[in-house]
Amino acid sequence: MVHVSPIELIRVGRRFGARLALDDVSLSVEPRTICVLAGPNGSGKTTLLKILAGLLVPTTGHARLLGMDPRRRRREVMRRARFAFAPPALYDTLTGWEHLKHLGALGETDRRGARSQMQSALDAVDLADRAHDRVRTYSFGMRQRLVLALGLVPRPDVLLLDEPTDGLDPLAILELRRIVARLRDEHGITILLSSHQLIELEHLADELVVLNEGRVRFAGSPRQLCGEGRLRIEVPDASAAAACLRERRLDARVESETELSLPAGSISLEAARRILGAAGIELRTFAHRRRPLHEALLEQLRGKTPDLN
Repeated sequence: MVHVSPIELIRVGRRFGARLALDDVSLSVEPRTICVLAGPNGSGKTTLLKILAGLLVPTTGHARLLGMDPRRRRREVMRRARFAFAPPALYDTLTGWEHLKHLGALGETDRRGARSQMQSALDAVDLADRAHDRVRTYSFGMRQRLVLALGLVPRPDVLLLDEPTDGLDPLAILELRRIVARLRDEHGITILLSSHQLIELEHLADELVVLNEGRVRFAGSPRQLCGEGRLRIEVPDASAAAACLRERRLDARVESETELSLPAGSISLEAARRILGAAGIELRTFAHRRRPLHEALLEQLRGKTPDLN
């Protein structure tokens, strides 16, 4: 059986006049995962999502959702994929329930089935208790969750979200992040979302695609972006300790007068304490540290190849 990625771009380019918004972009998202598009404003994130949604035609290359061209087979795609773009376009005088009833893509679903799907969508985004309140009484975070609910009727296989946490306060971001993770874990939805919030990149993304100036600078997991990190050891004399460890053919690097580092996994705490203790060197601290995600991301955006060790 041929494997079909739910979301796929093949050497996609998109021009707006003389401006190249996307340049030879390829990506493939695995089923039941959350892939986060990261990058500064103007990097091409929204353009990429709109091509996948069938709202824009690529100048070059091909886009596929669930193995289908999102423009040529739009009706079939819309049955199984949903899109939510910021800012949320909602009506203050309608209730949350009325939004799902009138704006949800329920098509020919019978009344009982429609009510069940609407209730399920509101439950999924924790809005069931406010379903019959008018949207003008909703906070901005609740409005964002209602937009997400609109993308869940009917329940899709793929969900595309453009900056879903934009403008939210920290607590609302955490709540929306929990909901998005639940859609993946409990409902098996494949999710592609754009964001510039580090909390999404670090705690939500299974896969991460970094865009800058229309090109893919990195594609992989956040852990791959940050690298395996290094062991950090604090001692009274880092040079003496490094020399002692190098005698054991360990790649010890002096970081400061009192700190040295080694590749992750190259030595255990017990072995380090034994070797240094035999040389009369006190081991004060021993910790595994990865490079912070924001540092790794900035290096990619600047076009640098990171030191993964």
